[in-house]
Formats: sequence, C-alpha cells, structure tokens
Amino acid sequence: MILVGGTRLISKQAIAPIVLGLVAAASVVVAAVTGRPVWAAALGGGLALAYWGLEALAWRRARVRRDLALGVAVGGMALRLLVVLATLVLVGVLARPAFATAALAFLAGFTAYLGIRPLTFAPAPARTEQAGVR
Repeated sequence: MILVGGTRLISKQAIAPIVLGLVAAASVVVAAVTGRPVWAAALGGGLALAYWGLEALAWRRARVRRDLALGVAVGGMALRLLVVLATLVLVGVLARPAFATAALAFLAGFTAYLGIRPLTFAPAPARTEQAGVR
C-alpha cells in the first residue's frame, strides 16, 4: 500500500493497471489528434494491459506452486509473447496501415510497465529460520 500521512491510498498491485490504462487513454488521444486509427491505439494499449494481467497471473501461480515455479514462469513468458506477437501479426496482415499505431501504443504501455514493474512485483522479504537443536 502507498501511505500518505499514515493513510493507505492505493494498493501496490493496483498501480500497474491504473498506469497502463492512463497510457492507453493517452495513446488513443494521440492517435485521434494525429489522424491514426483510434481502434489500433486502443488495441495496443489493451495488449499492454493483457501482458500485465498474464504476468500477474503467472506470479500468483508460481507463488502457490513453488515446485513448479520455474515452469510456470517460463510458460507464462511464452504465453505473453505469443499473445502479443500473434495479435500484432494479425493486425499487420489484416490492417497494415494500423500496424504501426498498434505497435507504438503497445510499446508505450510496455515501456511504462517496465518502469513501474519493480514497484508492483517487489520480491517478498526472505524468511529467516532459526537453526535449533533437534
């Protein structure tokens, strides 16, 4: 939680979707002003949100199943990459002029996400266990 004067304002887990939503909205506004396809900008921003959602899901699953954490992390990485690349390829094939707008909107959201990711997924403090006599 983010504290201001001892009061909790927002959960750390809520920062990423809020920032990504704002970046997606800004991408839509920029696309509208510059005459680019607004739907492509919204799709690119949505891809950044989908990327965050899939990563958050992988983190939760990895924390629950510690024995499968590496597999869940690698599988989640592959799934995120597949979703983003497949969507961008489809946009490129079906609506070539909109590809650049979708890709740039995704890159804007992804860059913002990489900037705030250390705040969102900070590692949990290590547990210390005392050695004792058995």
